[in-house]
Amino acid sequence: MFPSLSWILLSIFMGCMIQSAGIISGKRNKKFGYIVEITSGILAIGYVFYEHSFINGFIYIAFISSSYFSMVTLTSGHVRYEKIQEELQVHSVEEIELHREIKRIFLDISMTLIIFIFAILFLIFGPEASPLKYIISFGLLTAITELLKRILVYKNVRIYYCKDTEMVYIVSKYDLRKFSIHDCKMVQIESAVDMLKLHPLLTLFMSNTDFTTSSQSVLKLSLPGETVYMTLKDVDKWKRVFGAGGLKDSVDEQIMVLPFYHKRNMKRLLGKFYFAATVKGVSAYTGLLLLLYFLNIPNWLMVTIAIIYWGFNLYISDLVLKVAMDAKETTNQELINIAQHIFEKAGIPQTRIYETESSEYNGLATGMNIGKGMITLTTATLKLPIEVIEGILAHEAIHIKKRDIMWGQIWRAVYIILILFVILFIQENIHDIDAYRIPLFLLIWSIMFIFPIYQSFVSQWMEVRADHLGASLLKGGRNQMADSFRILTKAQDEEIHKSLTYSMSEDKTKKDKSSLERATWIWRMIEFQFMPHPPMYWRVSSLATNQNGWGKGILKRWATDRLKESISK
Repeated sequence: MFPSLSWILLSIFMGCMIQSAGIISGKRNKKFGYIVEITSGILAIGYVFYEHSFINGFIYIAFISSSYFSMVTLTSGHVRYEKIQEELQVHSVEEIELHREIKRIFLDISMTLIIFIFAILFLIFGPEASPLKYIISFGLLTAITELLKRILVYKNVRIYYCKDTEMVYIVSKYDLRKFSIHDCKMVQIESAVDMLKLHPLLTLFMSNTDFTTSSQSVLKLSLPGETVYMTLKDVDKWKRVFGAGGLKDSVDEQIMVLPFYHKRNMKRLLGKFYFAATVKGVSAYTGLLLLLYFLNIPNWLMVTIAIIYWGFNLYISDLVLKVAMDAKETTNQELINIAQHIFEKAGIPQTRIYETESSEYNGLATGMNIGKGMITLTTATLKLPIEVIEGILAHEAIHIKKRDIMWGQIWRAVYIILILFVILFIQENIHDIDAYRIPLFLLIWSIMFIFPIYQSFVSQWMEVRADHLGASLLKGGRNQMADSFRILTKAQDEEIHKSLTYSMSEDKTKKDKSSLERATWIWRMIEFQFMPHPPMYWRVSSLATNQNGWGKGILKRWATDRLKESISK
């Protein structure tokens, strides 16, 4: 029932080889490449089922599939890379010299290893039959893929500038960008690499793209939808060049960045690593369970201690997330006045307002209860019209008023606790797992399938409530809330479309539809059944047409449309 490590590794290898075979054979003929991939996949599946039972076979096929798509992550930029290479041959370009130090990538590897160390130890020394090993294995596969991609980008990234077209080319087979200097909203120099801001496992709400190759001075380019970081040799020269495109914001002074190990960074360092171990991964929980396992603690007590630890993390979540986002309490008096008016109207006057540097348009409510509530807005969001900011604040204020952060975690915990009791029941009462393979297989896969639907249902119910109750806090009511969502969504779509052109072929990005339009039924089904928010077209429409505010009417409409929109054309 539980996979062996050797077969997990073999399954991962097969998935990688299937994708690699398709890429190699499809260089001259794409159709032939697809045929090779399909044939290889069928052979791999056949081999797995030949060697293993039906139930175990599906487990190994899941690893084959996961590793296949991990390889897609590494090879998806291959076609775009060839196109840019051809473009570089046509134009007269200057290669920009980079600082390249091995210790830079060593820091990335070391930090990833530290974050996952307890998960790795649990995988090696934990209970042989623990289902947690499945979760750890899939999580590590994703993390290793991203780390490998980062290593490969570090090794072969090249940066070019074309003076005639004023285009910048960041070129690598594994990740690349092409953009005009006129797209730069801000160009800044940072004195050194800020590892605590660039490592993807240590951040939240940030869209930073890390092309740094050393720990030297960093050139930071703020683009629509993302912020790019590079370590160039003549950084002052290139700041002037890239800043000649007509910046919307200008910062002349160099930003001082302290080493991540500096004593003034200790609180930030520990907070971000704790966030990574408890939120981005399961290392903290697996480390605790491994310790309890070696102490021979009874299973029921293990579960109890894990629940208490989870409750503690929920209680301090506002502090942890504040550090993860590098959020700072706002000093914008206009924003403070607007927020305070909304918070007092909602009955939560003690709520604090924070801002975090990010090119994403978004807001986030955190805090286990009203007294610990805080709302964080990104710097991009703060550039929207004031009426839109009011709408976002009102929506997030309802999340705090109704304690949605706490209740969302509690409802998730109810499901997880149910799963834990099922696992304990199996371990205590079923000694011959092979005799119950099929029922256990159906049970496990049913639990895995239902969980995201269950989460989506609870989350969307809270989001719809926040939309309609939040509208009552606004001077413009539901019309202002609907307009806020329209403007916010349009800004998000424009930024996303713009940023996609930097890394994708233009013909793909032209096919994107507005998020305010009703999508095809398959995407509507995915959004309604699996996503935390209902589709934006539905949220705007429900606000525009619902005259009775929050109540049974809008709740019934959402429940009905959640089903109807998921199956109708």
